[in-house]
Amino acid sequence: MTPSATTTNLASPVDTKKVDDVAPKPLKDVTGTVLSSLYVERAWKLARKVLTRQDAPDLFPHFTFPGLTYYTWNDSTFWTSGFFPGIVWLLYERSLITPLPVAPSKDLLLAAQKWQIEMAKEQFKTDNHDLGFMIMPSFSRDYDLTGNRASLDVVVNAARSLASRFSPITGTIRSWAGARTKLYSLNDQDVDFVVVIDSMMNLDLLYYAAHHTGDKSLADIATTHATTTLANHIRPNYSSYHLVSYDPNRQGVVRHRLTNQGYANESTWARGQAWALYGFAAVYQWTKDEKFLDAAIEIANYFLSRVDESNGVDTIIYWDFDAPRPGVWDVSAAACASSGLLILQQLAPDRCNYLESVLRILDTVTARATSKGDCLLERSTSNDHEHALHRLTEHGVVYADYYFLEAGNRLLQLQGKQSNLSREDGRS
Repeated sequence: MTPSATTTNLASPVDTKKVDDVAPKPLKDVTGTVLSSLYVERAWKLARKVLTRQDAPDLFPHFTFPGLTYYTWNDSTFWTSGFFPGIVWLLYERSLITPLPVAPSKDLLLAAQKWQIEMAKEQFKTDNHDLGFMIMPSFSRDYDLTGNRASLDVVVNAARSLASRFSPITGTIRSWAGARTKLYSLNDQDVDFVVVIDSMMNLDLLYYAAHHTGDKSLADIATTHATTTLANHIRPNYSSYHLVSYDPNRQGVVRHRLTNQGYANESTWARGQAWALYGFAAVYQWTKDEKFLDAAIEIANYFLSRVDESNGVDTIIYWDFDAPRPGVWDVSAAACASSGLLILQQLAPDRCNYLESVLRILDTVTARATSKGDCLLERSTSNDHEHALHRLTEHGVVYADYYFLEAGNRLLQLQGKQSNLSREDGRS
């Protein structure tokens, strides 16, 4: 049936970059793990190269093949291309929290602004739903941290481009033009309106633009999409489907619930569950609608209930929670979920006690998945679906590094808040 129109009243979002209202539980020293200078130095080794060239980069890191140490690169049109510019912005953001050993903040800022230059032209892209991934990691931080109005304009234009993919019939933003494996082919856009759970990560773009422009229509589209996705992608036990296809000719009824990258249609793909966790937490951050907080917490609890700690040492995120064991890991799911769990820890500290879980996950990531190549982390899985057209496992990928560093920044902010509380209370 046709979803009812949604009217969104935007709250002033809690700034997850400035943790001012959280009294965290005692935070163990994580300096030697996720906050190790090793990761900053490795990221900067690649990022700093722009400082010695006159032109801006037009190719961006994507992934490393299993067993190899160097990145493959894509141009700005590819969905992952915004993550490395975002990594450089995370370095600059971190330098404002604590001095970094690699370079002064001014050099980090210069590099971050240079890395994002070529991404700006993607603001008008309307054939891709991943504009949030492509634009927000760098341009929103540029505006937040420097007040650069040109970057805000990029975000707003990108949000309007993304909004053009919204269908009031399905109540969703189209993700892909189609989807294929060796088992199925959804190639008729007039019949299959394809939405993947990854789409939840792109709604922040719409809310951010709405907040800064007053254009509530952008927020309404985001909230309608989130509401529809909650109804149709999230199972009663709060696990998630990867892909839902709607029929725009039949009032948007669901035609298919499938996977394109997970183990099976009814399994729970770990990165998809992480996308859902983080995405619904962000929707609650903007809307303060308790149904989205409830959903995010239940999705998070399901995620944590499926981690593998059977060896008594590691907290392992396998690529799909229902795939046969032993299986391949997905460190990108671990990193994204960790950052999302820290958002929930901040937004609802009275209901969420996720800090120790995050630290256990990240301890395993740093101990067992630190890379020796261009990327920071290995052991991610892009796709291990048996019938996928292309499978890739046990490799490094740029978005794992991005969410890993983002989680580290969130931990630093929590750690700083704890120190401030200790000083205010007269504790050493």
